[in-house]
Amino acid sequence: MIRINKLTDYGIVIAARIAKDEPERLHTAREIAEDTHVPQPTVTRLLKQLARSGILTSTRGAAGGYCLTQPAETISVARLVEALEGPIALTECSNTVCSCALEDDCAVEAPWQTISLAVRNALETATLADMAQPSLAPPLVPLKGVQA
Repeated sequence: MIRINKLTDYGIVIAARIAKDEPERLHTAREIAEDTHVPQPTVTRLLKQLARSGILTSTRGAAGGYCLTQPAETISVARLVEALEGPIALTECSNTVCSCALEDDCAVEAPWQTISLAVRNALETATLADMAQPSLAPPLVPLKGVQA
């Protein structure tokens, strides 16, 4: 099974929660933990990671908290995944630099790169605003040969 890790999923849930409110509103780790049911230590860790990546900004002090650095409509899910998990690649050869021992004679490198690019494009198309308001998200396009 190919899937993002649980911390990345939680990080996107947290960012989507922040995106639901007015942009300048500050959110505390405790508030987000209560709203999302993600444990507060995990929320704190992910907020710091999102702030280090430039997606969130933090304000210290009694009235401090976290808010988005830009509108949710301009933050792609790909950017969130990369901030939380690193480069998006389905296989080692999905990146431009491959150090696989089979690379010289590999028949599937190009198809994997095509598939990885399609996944990346889907993640680039979806925004944090889409995740925060799922009813506004564009409809999924059924895959060839897969019934809904």
